[in-house]
Amino acid sequence: MSIIKAEDNKKWINFFVALISMLCGYLVIKFLGQMGEWFDLEARISYFIGVSQGIGILLGLSVFLIVKKNETARDHLDEVYSELVKVIWPDSESVVKSTIGILIGLSILSLIFIAVDNGFRWVLNTIY
Repeated sequence: MSIIKAEDNKKWINFFVALISMLCGYLVIKFLGQMGEWFDLEARISYFIGVSQGIGILLGLSVFLIVKKNETARDHLDEVYSELVKVIWPDSESVVKSTIGILIGLSILSLIFIAVDNGFRWVLNTIY
């Protein structure tokens, strides 16, 4: 059973591109803020915080527009979405069973490593 429907592709692609654009804008704002701290740009440039936020917003909008206008990017995202629709997600019962199995296996492996470590420590303490 697929969670995502094939007819919702434009909505999800637009959401994904908007999310990536916001992430790019946020990273630019954070980067410029860090550069401002390092080089004391707040004292040298008036309204530095507003300027850095404006640059971040403009970059985010430009990323959104570039991706939406680029034919190759749109085709690629359409193909990715069409493949994502084909994915069959596991039900919650099998996820819980797999998680419990992994936790049990990791616990057993951890106990084996602890036993080996304590064994080597005991051997080294008796030798030295």
